[in-house]
Amino acid sequence: MPTTTLRMNRPQLTMITITWIVIALTLSGCGPSGRDLSDQQWLEIQQDLQDERAEVGKQRDLLEADRREWDERERSEPVLAAVISSSVLLICCSLPLLLVAVLLWPRKREQESQAVCEAMLDEVVTVRNLVSGDTKRIAASPSTQRLAASEE
Repeated sequence: MPTTTLRMNRPQLTMITITWIVIALTLSGCGPSGRDLSDQQWLEIQQDLQDERAEVGKQRDLLEADRREWDERERSEPVLAAVISSSVLLICCSLPLLLVAVLLWPRKREQESQAVCEAMLDEVVTVRNLVSGDTKRIAASPSTQRLAASEE
């Protein structure tokens, strides 16, 4: 089988390559340049850019406010925790002293218990007198008479 080779000379090959490059550039195009945009479009782009900058500024301010708030919490919370801890420790140390003070605090004797004690003493004295044969009874104190009157 004979093979035929298509041989082109160098100037023809160069012409064909340049032609294809020109066709490709013409079909693809480069798009509109910046000079093709109207003044209204430029204004809209600038307004959008300013709006985005303003939004970024607001977000930055919010972030800074959050950072300050967290920084203040980090400084105040340990102080608050120390105050609570110290006050609880002080209360715990004071409780035994308070208990001892309550136990040692002088109290007034109750009048009813004193009257009951006197009534019991009167009965003991009366029983002893009966055992010894003496029927004589010691005179009742006024508090015993009060107790007897309150029981009625």
